[in-house]
Amino acid sequence: MDFWRIVSPGLQDESLIIGHHHHLICFAAIALAVLAAAVTLPVSDRFNSTKGPLRYLWLLSGSLAMGSGIWAMHFTSMLAYRLPFPVQYDVTITLLSMIPALLAGYSSILLFASARECRRRLHLASLMLASGIAAMHYIGMEAITAPAKMFYSLELFFLSIGTAYLLSWVGLCSRISLPKQTHLSPAIATLIGSAILGLAVSAMHFIAMESTYYIADVSEPKTGLFIDPAGLVSGILAVTFLLLSMLSIGILVDRHLARMAISLRSSEARFQRLAETTQAAIFTFVNGRITYANPALSQITDHSINSLLNMTLEELFGEKFSRYVSQIPWTETRIGQPFYEQFQITTAAGQKRWLYFSLTLAEFDQQPAVLASACDISDQKLAEFKMRNLAYSDQLTGLANRALFMDRLEHHLKLLGRRSNETLSIVMLLDLDNFKLINDTYGHLLGDQLLSAVARRVSEFARKSDTLARLGGDEFVMLFEKVESLHYAGRIADRLIEHLSEPYLLNDKKVEVKVSMGVVVLDPGNHLTQDQVLHDADVALYRAKRQGRACWVLFDQQMDAMIKRGRQLQAELKTAIVENKLELYYQPIMDAGERQLCGFESLARWRRDNGEWVSPIEFIALAEENGMIADVGLWGIETACQQIARWNETHPGVEYYVSVNIASDSFGDERFARCISECFQRYGVRRGQLKLELTERILLGDTDNMLDKLHKLIELGCEVMIDDFGTGYSSLSYLHLLPVGAMKIDRSFVLNLDQSESSLSVVKTIIALARSLDLGIVAEGVETERQAEQLAILGATELQGYFFGRPVPESEAEHYFVPEEKVEIINQRG
Repeated sequence: MDFWRIVSPGLQDESLIIGHHHHLICFAAIALAVLAAAVTLPVSDRFNSTKGPLRYLWLLSGSLAMGSGIWAMHFTSMLAYRLPFPVQYDVTITLLSMIPALLAGYSSILLFASARECRRRLHLASLMLASGIAAMHYIGMEAITAPAKMFYSLELFFLSIGTAYLLSWVGLCSRISLPKQTHLSPAIATLIGSAILGLAVSAMHFIAMESTYYIADVSEPKTGLFIDPAGLVSGILAVTFLLLSMLSIGILVDRHLARMAISLRSSEARFQRLAETTQAAIFTFVNGRITYANPALSQITDHSINSLLNMTLEELFGEKFSRYVSQIPWTETRIGQPFYEQFQITTAAGQKRWLYFSLTLAEFDQQPAVLASACDISDQKLAEFKMRNLAYSDQLTGLANRALFMDRLEHHLKLLGRRSNETLSIVMLLDLDNFKLINDTYGHLLGDQLLSAVARRVSEFARKSDTLARLGGDEFVMLFEKVESLHYAGRIADRLIEHLSEPYLLNDKKVEVKVSMGVVVLDPGNHLTQDQVLHDADVALYRAKRQGRACWVLFDQQMDAMIKRGRQLQAELKTAIVENKLELYYQPIMDAGERQLCGFESLARWRRDNGEWVSPIEFIALAEENGMIADVGLWGIETACQQIARWNETHPGVEYYVSVNIASDSFGDERFARCISECFQRYGVRRGQLKLELTERILLGDTDNMLDKLHKLIELGCEVMIDDFGTGYSSLSYLHLLPVGAMKIDRSFVLNLDQSESSLSVVKTIIALARSLDLGIVAEGVETERQAEQLAILGATELQGYFFGRPVPESEAEHYFVPEEKVEIINQRG
C-alpha cells in the first residue's frame, strides 16, 4: 500500500478519472454516522457515571458503536460512489481498516469522559477521533481493487482531516456546553452533538473522496480474497445495525434501570429522612435481633442507637412481645401482611410505657425479616384509664359504681352457673337510715363527707376478691364471693351494722347514723340476671326498714311474694280511688246511758275485682306509704257527706253524726279545708254532723299552725275528736288549748278492762281528764254487756264496739235509725 500517492503536476495533463456519488445512498450513510454518534454519546455518559468493572464494559460497547458506525458509514458511501470500471474490495484490508475506527471510538470516549474537568482533553479527544476517522478512511480506500491507480490531492487531503477535527470538537463541545449555557435539555444537546459528529465523519469522507483521482492501469490482477461492493456493504450494514440496535436497547434498558435506581435511592433517602425525623419508632429485626433502628426507637426505649443494634427482642421489649413475634411464622402469614398489637414495655430508665406495634413480614437480601413500627400510646392508655375510672367508679367515695358492679355481678352469676360444686355467695344492700334528715340538718357537704366515711368503713370488711359499690345516694352494695356459711354471712352483717353505727366525727361534729341491710344468697337457678339479685336485695332492705331499721333481713321467697302482692295492690288501689271503687262502712256509736244512736264511725273498705276483701290495715298502710292516703281521706269526707245528705232526707228529725278518720297527710293537704267547705254547702250538712277523728301525733305536730287549722274547721261546722287517746304521747300542757269536743278511749284498754287493773286505772284517768276539760268520752272496743255497763258507770258518754254492731254498709246502717230494729240488732249481736 502506498499512502502518499499525491497528484503531481506531471499527472495533471494526463486523463484523470473522477468518481461520482449517488445522493440518496449518501444521505443514508450520513444518517448512519449520526446514529452511531447518537448511540456513542449516551454510552460515554454511562461510562462516566458508572463505577467498577461495568464501567469498562460501557467503554468497550461505545468503542464498538463508534468504530462500527464510522466503518459502516464509509463503506455505505462507497456503495454510492460510481466509477467507470468495476471495483472490488480486499477483505483483509477492509477488516484492518476497522481497527483505527475502534481505537478512535475508545480513545475519544476515554478522553471525553474527563473533558468536563479539562478542556485540553476535549481537543485531544477531537484530534483522536479525527485521526481515527481519517486513518479508517484512507486504509479502507486501499482495500479497493480496480484497473486503475488512485491518487490524492494534497490540499483536500489535509482539509478532510482538519474538517473532521473541527466538527468533532464542535460536536463534543456542544454536548457539554449547551445544557449549561442554554435552557436545552441534555437529550436535545445529545441530539445536536450527534448530528455534528455525524457531519464530522461524513464531511471528512466526502472531502477525502473529492481529493481522490484515478488513472487507468491495466496490469496483472492482484491475488487474494476479494468481495464486490454490494456484498461488502450488506455485511457491514447488517453487523453494524445489529451492534447499534443491541447497544441502543442496552442504553434504553440501562436508562430505565438508572431511573429506577435513582428513584430507589431517592425513595431510600426520603425513607431515611422520614425514619430519622418521625416520632414513630421504625426498626427491622432478623431472627429475633434488631438490625436497624431509627432515633425515635432510641428516644422511646431510652437505649442508644448503637446499643439497640443486635439487641434481642426480649431484651428490648420483654418476653411477652418476643413470644408473640416468634409465633407469627407459624401462622398462615403472607409476605407484606401486617400484624397489629399493643404491649407494655419497660424502658432502660425503668419507666412503663405502652407501645402500639405494626409488624410486616418482608425479605431483605432473600432472607426473611420483619419491618416494624411502634407508636407510644402511653398518654392514650392513661386517658382510657381515666375515662374507665370515670365510667366505672364513684367519684365521691372511690368505690365501684353501679355499672361496674352490675358487670361483675353478671360475670359472677355466669361463673356460679358453670360450677358443679356448691359455692355460697351473698349480696348485701345497705341504706343509711334518715340520711335525708342529716343532709337537711348539717348540709350536703357534711353529708358527702359522711358517705365517704361510710365507704371507708365498708371497705374494711371486704377482701380483694369482693366487690363494693355505691349505687347512688346513700345506698351501698357488696358482693361477697365464696362465703363459708350462711351463719358466717350473718356474723358479717351484724358486725358491719355495728361498725357503721358507731359515731362519726366530721368537721368537729359528732354524727350518728344507723344502717338497714338486705341480704340475698345468690341462687343460679333463680337469679338469672343482676336485676333479679338487686330486686331481691331491695325487697329484703324494705323489710328491714319496716321492722324498725338498724337491722338486716335475709331475703326469702315468701317475702318476695308479699312485696309483689303489695305492688299489685298499690296499682289496683290507685285505680280504685280514681274510679270510686272504695266503700264506706258505718259502725254505730251509742249513748252510754240511754243506748240510743248518737252517730256512726265511717270506715273505708275495699273489695278487689276478683272478690277479695282487702284488710283496711293492709291497704291503708299501703296508701300511706305511697302517698295516696290524702286522696283516700278526701274521698272519705265527700262520701260521708253524701250519706249524711241522704239520711237527712229520709230521717229529717234524727240527731246524729258521722265521724271520719283523718291521716296526717290528709290533714296537711291544701285541698282538705276547701273540700269540707264545699261538701257542707253542696250536701247541706248541719253543724256537728261531721266529726273528724285525729290522732294525738297530728294534733301535737305544730301547735300554732294546728290551732289555726282546727279553728277554721270548727268555723265550717266540724267537730274534732282525739282518736286512740292514751296510745300516743299527748302533752297535757297543750291539751287544754286544743278545740276538741271528745276523746276516744282506745279499744286495747277496754278489752282488758275486766282482767287488768292497769287498764281500769288508765280508763278512769282518761275519763277524769276529759271531764275536767269538759270533753265527751267515746269508748271503743265494747264487746260485752258488762263492759258497757262498767264504762257507763265510770262516766263514758258514748260507746262503740261489736256489742252494738259491726261496721256495715249503708243499707244495713239504715236500720239503726228505727228503735225497734235497733234493739233487735243489738240483741242479735249480743
